[in-house]
Amino acid sequence: MPSRESPYLVRGAEAATLGDGYLLAVKEASFPGFGIALRFQERRPGGPPSDWCITGHSIFVLDGRLRYEFDDHAVEAGPGDMLHIPAGEAHRHKPSVVGEGPVRYVLTEFGEHPRT
Repeated sequence: MPSRESPYLVRGAEAATLGDGYLLAVKEASFPGFGIALRFQERRPGGPPSDWCITGHSIFVLDGRLRYEFDDHAVEAGPGDMLHIPAGEAHRHKPSVVGEGPVRYVLTEFGEHPRT
């Protein structure tokens, strides 16, 4: 939720913790009326594969390596890389960690949110 001092700012300590598990930790800042959420995620290797996602994202990788599998190809991204995945079934994707260490990234979430 935006701070009292500005509708454009969410202080890290005030961001909602959506998950803090061993495999995935998520902090989210929602901006009501703008139709977008900003998330910091730390994903660790291991565990079952992710489900297919049809939510749109723009992603900036801070640390580690992240792989996105699509129906017709896969892509890996590392520190400093940016990705944009449109929302919708035609762009469905599965994220996973490449390597032994965690990956830390910031992403926007927009469009459809259900997972298939």
